[in-house]
Amino acid sequence: MHESAEKEKVVSIVTHLLQRACLTLGRDAHGARREIQKALELLLDNAVKADIQPGHVHRRIHGLAPWQARRVIDHIHANIETPIRVEDMASLAQLSTSYFFRVFKLSFSMSPHAYILTLRLARARELLLESDAQMSQIAAACGFADQAHFSRVFHREIGCAPGVWRRERRNPLITEAAMMIDSMGP
Repeated sequence: MHESAEKEKVVSIVTHLLQRACLTLGRDAHGARREIQKALELLLDNAVKADIQPGHVHRRIHGLAPWQARRVIDHIHANIETPIRVEDMASLAQLSTSYFFRVFKLSFSMSPHAYILTLRLARARELLLESDAQMSQIAAACGFADQAHFSRVFHREIGCAPGVWRRERRNPLITEAAMMIDSMGP
């Protein structure tokens, strides 16, 4: 019974942190990232605690330990603009590459590549909204090989070109007016 109450408490706290992150995402991406990081750490800590059972020597594979996840995430954030190798992340977590890949996927429900791509696109969206930087500069700052690669990935994942996305979000009134004009027809 105590374990169930503890899980409910953790779920409640994580839910609250993620709700706060969602509310602040539009105006404070860094604050939202901190809230998500807190929620992630709490979930990872709880998963490790739940897996330690008296009398059991072997631990079931659950994912990265909290210290490993923190190290890897810090590495990704610090190097988002450069190529990030799975081998380097595995080394930071003190795991073999193949085992790291499996536990990373268990921890984050996506591959390391998909996770890095998600962070790069989030950073790109921040830069598109907050700066007047050229697409090539944003591509380089977010670790994409070049502007064409950035545009292809952005369009595939977000659904439109980065320049269109920037214009629509920066000038919502102009976008709305253009859509009204388009709907009127010739």
